[in-house]
Amino acid sequence: MKIYYYVSGHGFGHISRTSVILLEILKNPNLTELHLVSERIDFIRESNPKLIKRNRKLDVGVFQKDSLSMDIEKTKQELIEFEKTKNQLLKEEADYCKTNGIDLIVTDASSLPLIIALEAGIPSVFIGNFTWDFIYRKFASHDSYFTNISDILLTEYSFATEALILPFHCPMPPFLEKTEVGLVGRKPTLTKSEAKTSFQFSNSYKYVLLSFGAYGLEGFDFHPENLPSDIKLVAYGVPGLKTDRVIVPDFCNYPDLVSACDYVLTKPGYGILSECYYADTPILYTDRGDFAEYPYLVENLQNYFLSSYISHEEISNCEFEIHFSRIDNAKDKVKVLEVPKNGEIQITNLIFEYT
Repeated sequence: MKIYYYVSGHGFGHISRTSVILLEILKNPNLTELHLVSERIDFIRESNPKLIKRNRKLDVGVFQKDSLSMDIEKTKQELIEFEKTKNQLLKEEADYCKTNGIDLIVTDASSLPLIIALEAGIPSVFIGNFTWDFIYRKFASHDSYFTNISDILLTEYSFATEALILPFHCPMPPFLEKTEVGLVGRKPTLTKSEAKTSFQFSNSYKYVLLSFGAYGLEGFDFHPENLPSDIKLVAYGVPGLKTDRVIVPDFCNYPDLVSACDYVLTKPGYGILSECYYADTPILYTDRGDFAEYPYLVENLQNYFLSSYISHEEISNCEFEIHFSRIDNAKDKVKVLEVPKNGEIQITNLIFEYT
């Protein structure tokens, strides 16, 4: 079986969960080739003779002004430009699939690969916890263009042969066939105790991992000088932090760092939520702008995690302790719900039903 697998370059969740699914797919003896297509291809360090990597953009996503606010006008302009190139992309990628004998297209979570599959005459599988028509429709109050583009994408999603819906999902289009699957996320390789020892963390401190994606805390008014002496901030791959009050490991397996820390401070996103769930690490979450996925992620934070909302002002002033208390007090009083796990196994089994 030859699979064409497209991954959105937007954010972190799409490519991080793909890295987990990818390893499971590559184990399957029925796989001949896996053509992985993404702008975030460098994230995938796996080397395998069956794995073919291509750097290509087949969706736009949402542009950010910084880590916590979106650039809606730039997003609109990029969508307009992308729509101009769509027919050419469709022809090129459909020809690629025909030339390479692709049997199935998988997409997380762009709609264009579903049309490529239609053009190539092969089945397609959508994977995701949201669709872009739902995200863009939220912006229609700013500009009516987003109503038009949402309608176009909604039609494109309707051509999926099957949709595999992840936990923490938003309302979905009326797919002809859909299956809810378990959680997919990177898992720690060490126990919490082992992870703390590995990073030389002391039980005398509370460690807070700052997880704010590619933009980090650039442009954020941050005052680590206010940090209480018994709290340590931790960051890895976070730009915009210029202070000796933050611990920055030289190199690490990020899920182990999530496990080693006592709390994660973040804007909610599927990737970090899934990793915190598998690491059993509580979350301090803040606003992330007018993003349609946000209220659904917050609802899941309240149902499935020990968590506390923290304002931008409280982050700026390093006012963490009241949130630690809320979470610690809830540990014995609030029963969080369980999420079905190991979705990568279920997804792989469903994909290979197309052989």
